[in-house]
Amino acid sequence: MISKTLPKKQMYFTNRKLDDGMGKAVARRTYLRKIIDSKTGRERWEKWSEVADRVALGNTLLLNNIKGTGLLKGLPSRVKENKEHQIEEREILRKHIANASLLMSGRHLQHGDETQPGRNMEVFTNCASASSSYILFYLLMNGSGVGRSYDDDMCVVDWDNMPSVRCVISQDHPNFVWGFDESVLDAKHKYGKGDNIHWFEVPDDREGWAQAVELMETMTFEKKFKNELLILDFSKVRAAGSLIRGMQNRPASGPKPLMNAIERVVTIKGAGMPLWKQALFIDHYLAECVLVGGARRSARIATKNWTDPEVFEFINIKKGGFLWSANNSVTVDEKFWKQKNKHSKKVLKAIMSASYHDGTGEPGFINQHKLVQNDDKYDDYQDGKYAESQKYKPMKQTRKMLALVARNASSKLYSQIPNPCGEISLNMLGGYCVIADVVPYHAPTLDDAEEAFRAAVRALIRVNTMDCLYSREVKRTNRIGVGMTGIHEFAWNTFGFAFRDLIDEEKSKEFWMTLARFKRAVVEEAREYSKKIGVTIPHTDTTIKPSGTVSKLFALTEGAHLPSMREYIRWVQYRSDDPMVKKYQEKGYPIKVLKSYKGSTAVGFPTQPLICRIGMNGRLVTAAEATPEEQFKWLMLLEKYWILGVDEEGKPYNKDTGNQVSYTLKYNPEKVSYKQFTKMIGKYQSKVKCCSVMPQTDGTAYEYQPEQPVTISEFMGVLNEIEKDDLVAEDVDYEHLKCESGACPI
Repeated sequence: MISKTLPKKQMYFTNRKLDDGMGKAVARRTYLRKIIDSKTGRERWEKWSEVADRVALGNTLLLNNIKGTGLLKGLPSRVKENKEHQIEEREILRKHIANASLLMSGRHLQHGDETQPGRNMEVFTNCASASSSYILFYLLMNGSGVGRSYDDDMCVVDWDNMPSVRCVISQDHPNFVWGFDESVLDAKHKYGKGDNIHWFEVPDDREGWAQAVELMETMTFEKKFKNELLILDFSKVRAAGSLIRGMQNRPASGPKPLMNAIERVVTIKGAGMPLWKQALFIDHYLAECVLVGGARRSARIATKNWTDPEVFEFINIKKGGFLWSANNSVTVDEKFWKQKNKHSKKVLKAIMSASYHDGTGEPGFINQHKLVQNDDKYDDYQDGKYAESQKYKPMKQTRKMLALVARNASSKLYSQIPNPCGEISLNMLGGYCVIADVVPYHAPTLDDAEEAFRAAVRALIRVNTMDCLYSREVKRTNRIGVGMTGIHEFAWNTFGFAFRDLIDEEKSKEFWMTLARFKRAVVEEAREYSKKIGVTIPHTDTTIKPSGTVSKLFALTEGAHLPSMREYIRWVQYRSDDPMVKKYQEKGYPIKVLKSYKGSTAVGFPTQPLICRIGMNGRLVTAAEATPEEQFKWLMLLEKYWILGVDEEGKPYNKDTGNQVSYTLKYNPEKVSYKQFTKMIGKYQSKVKCCSVMPQTDGTAYEYQPEQPVTISEFMGVLNEIEKDDLVAEDVDYEHLKCESGACPI
């Protein structure tokens, strides 16, 4: 069935139009580059088709890196075939990105171009995991969200054995502050040289910053440097405001954020905390440093196993607003849910009490036994060489620390944790998620949609051939995550099903079997293409990520989520003296001077999701209108047909190659009592891989509310007051780019 509100025959768009307002604002804030127009010589924004051109080019040039395997054996007779394959792949990928039937994740849209084959893979991965502080820091600086297990046996560094650390900087450095900073000259006079004095000149790149933290962590692990001095010289680090070429000329943060972070790390020494708690604090300080840098996000997930003796302190550690840079979850298993012994009951009660009464939804639950785990060749990592690349080589001493962590990890029954947003299963020693979204709503036919799913598989497998810190893990597992977004629009436009139709499994069977068809296509393509180019068949292949930012480009519902509101005013803060404020006011946009934020003015942009414009005739359900039970049922069906998959007969596969669905389930604490909440968690949480359950918050009491819900009449009233002007573009700020769960803050 095709909705009467859309043309029955859709065509491919060679330059699909970004959604006016939010879509264009997000694109300019995050993905579009400014280029010089070849005809006019003037600077302008990229067109969406030009983004598709450069991203497809960069991805398919990765085929040149694959040598000595299936497709590219270097034989003269195959040169023509290889070139033809590259051209064909580039055209298919370009077509689907330009049409927005395939949206590579934001990292690809931002960085993808002809330089991709020579760059490190971390720049193109969304999220990762780490088992040490210096690697976590390095990955955060590369823009990854990072997950880390804080199980007792995974934290092997006692920071009470840290050497004394001093941060110094040349008095000639532009960021040197007299009377506050210690100069190199002063330090040389004060400390001099000797067997107990260790100087390290911090290089001016991500790797150099990570090396400084690595040196601290490794010296601490070795214990013998406890009474010695480590001096970190930041003189070579470029000044704040300098342009970073590899980050589209965004301004550098300068050396001060890391210097300040290290000063805070030093305070851990002598605090007498258990090792897991030391690591949690140190990783938080380093994450804050990355966030202060401004151009990168600082997203983390911190996990701890329910059997650890101090799990109760972990459950309550964020109470009062502490350690806010990570979302915390407790890893549980089948034994936890079924055995119900004294300890498991106590842990369950503590988690639910903190989650509900603290009003944070934390900590969450991760059903570790449901995460896809394949231990083939896993014990090989006990040599400690599982975290090194061409670009980053750890010190020999560091390998001893990594080897100990690997031995501990290999003895665990479950060694997988999710990334911060929860959609990918990752080895807790270290791994990546390489992901993309297919938008079947934008595909002219189901066959075209399947072609987009297959193209996404091949593109992600090619990304996994890039050099990276976890190259051994990538070669061992070749994990990818092909996801979907705009699912609700697709269900309505193609089948005529709204949300409550979809959770009636029998009624909407045609929709679910179509998702299963796409799942089978992904599994088949992953197997065949991996064989063709001579790499491991991916251990996992399907997922649904939050898709908060790329979905906004075309005003789609985000990932598996229902729309949060039908219409709303999107308020964006400006300095009151910004000339744009006057321009917006002249064009009729609503303006309010903020009293709580001195010198700030908010401009309101009326915003309406696409799903409210496609004629659902009152059958649209928002997240606030769906019951928790309905949302859990929706998740379980997505896991059945898309994550696990079924065959043509509707029978589930025996082997699970899916990742997870990232989903934030909101409930109203004024309508859902604590007793109802605990009953809901007890009944449903064990049936899905992971789900973030969070209370809805009422922001009406705050003067600045990023998204203000309005009625349709209020929305149209504001819209009618605005004079459209192509020269006055709408804007967006980072508040609107955060993941719904808060798991991936910018």
